[in-house]
Amino acid sequence: MQIVFVVLKLLVVLLFLVRFLRRPSVVWGIGLLTVTTAVLLDTLLGTFDRDALLAELGFFFYVIAGALLAGAAAWVWGVLRPLLPASTGDAVAWQESDSRGVATPAAHQAPLPNPLPQGEGTAAPAPLPPRPPAPAPTPPPPRPPGHEDGYATAGYDRQMLYEEIRRRFSRDDLQDLMFDLDVNELDVVVPSQTNDEMIVRIMDAAEDNGQTGAVALAVERILTPPPPEYLPRPEKLSVESPRTVIRHYLLAHYTVEQLQVMAARLGIDWEQLDAGTKKDKVRGLLNYLYRRNRVETLLDLLREESQA
Repeated sequence: MQIVFVVLKLLVVLLFLVRFLRRPSVVWGIGLLTVTTAVLLDTLLGTFDRDALLAELGFFFYVIAGALLAGAAAWVWGVLRPLLPASTGDAVAWQESDSRGVATPAAHQAPLPNPLPQGEGTAAPAPLPPRPPAPAPTPPPPRPPGHEDGYATAGYDRQMLYEEIRRRFSRDDLQDLMFDLDVNELDVVVPSQTNDEMIVRIMDAAEDNGQTGAVALAVERILTPPPPEYLPRPEKLSVESPRTVIRHYLLAHYTVEQLQVMAARLGIDWEQLDAGTKKDKVRGLLNYLYRRNRVETLLDLLREESQA
């Protein structure tokens, strides 16, 4: 029979431990501590001489018993409190006495306004305001009246191409697009300009230069750069090769440190090129060479290094 009591006590402790581990709280922590202490104390009293042990503990035994009783009462109150009506605690709550010594009940405070008339039940929560729809992409401004749409002539939808660039291009990608299309940055970029305005000006400049068919191809190459093995070898490159091909070749086969060495061999001050990422450095180097008709010198250096 004594073994059965031991098993029951261990099951009670295990129950409190599992409940505390699943949802830790102060109430169940007090309950677990109280039950564990009570089981240990009962085990000690049952194992050793009970009278001798009580005499040894003396007044301290009553302190432990009082603490266990207080812990049990606190656990019972914490478990039963959520089950009590919500108004029970409010009806007996009292504020501090005023200067005349008269206690003022908390219920005498000004009540909150009832959102519904009496008798209509509990107020339903106010519905959330509808989320405003996402703004539609702003179409590019039309060209002057009578202007022939070069994109439609080339078989492209100007609005769809504009939305594709607007949705997927960053500011850095727009810089690459201007370089690949050989659009003069000074003709396109203005102070306090948004990306949408820059896209429109790039597309208009490409159309004025007769490059409407090249815009879609340039966009595709920026979004999906060709793998290094698909790029032509240096001996196949020439001054007439597309600017984007030479740009991708440098990006794929050279590091920033190697580009700096190349600039030094070409007599170019690396610090004077555009600061920023590797893509910025490549654009700055090629723009410097294109403006001075020195691209052939770069290609000769690429051929020399590929044969070394």
